[in-house]
Amino acid sequence: MAVKNSAIDRIAALDILNDHVPEIRGQLQFLDFLVRAVMTDLERYQAELDSGTRIFLKQLILMHLHHIGQNGGQTGALNEFSEAVHHWLDSEDEAFLTTADTQSPQNVQELIKTTIDTLNWSGGNV
Repeated sequence: MAVKNSAIDRIAALDILNDHVPEIRGQLQFLDFLVRAVMTDLERYQAELDSGTRIFLKQLILMHLHHIGQNGGQTGALNEFSEAVHHWLDSEDEAFLTTADTQSPQNVQELIKTTIDTLNWSGGNV
């Protein structure tokens, strides 16, 4: 009788495992999508010259990293990947600021002031 119960338990356990397979595959596919999205957006971020678009892309990358962390990427290779992306973003920001044209606005306040000055100089016609 014990053999029969053991066989039933194994079949029930196999059913439970089979129920989890689609969920696990879905999570892995989602993590794959997020990692690919981070890499694509990093390339776009590196090539972008407009500081407003760079801010948007950086926020998008950070959002992807947040989702990676929430979906099981808090340890191992995914954690190391996230740390490397954060380090790269920080160093890229520094490189962009040191090579940016000093005459162009670097923040929102300067951009607004420059726009207002341009409008004033042109009589409102830009």
